[in-house]
Amino acid sequence: MNTWNDVPHFAFDQDFALGFIGKYLLIGITRTGNKGKVLTQQQLHGTIVNATALGIELELGGVHEGKTWRMPPILEELAPARRGKYELKTTGEVVEDPDFTFTLTMPTTRAAT
Repeated sequence: MNTWNDVPHFAFDQDFALGFIGKYLLIGITRTGNKGKVLTQQQLHGTIVNATALGIELELGGVHEGKTWRMPPILEELAPARRGKYELKTTGEVVEDPDFTFTLTMPTTRAAT
């Protein structure tokens, strides 16, 4: 299982978070390097099975079915998804009518060698 190794988000509302359990989420992750250059992109989707101040846990679907993934507990970044079909560029999968989307850009720092 992937995990988010950060401190709990200070504004986390556990009661609010419980309303997301069972919702289907489409996730886009972009990793950037120096000067914001895109290094990699990843797309995942799945059902939210747990949400705490330590992370939001999903059971993944599609090509990652059978795996779990934990993302940052940033509920305010979950955006209601528009109805329709979403074709994932990274896997070719089509996800229909997810409940929410989540995008994350992660700058990557590399140690000098």
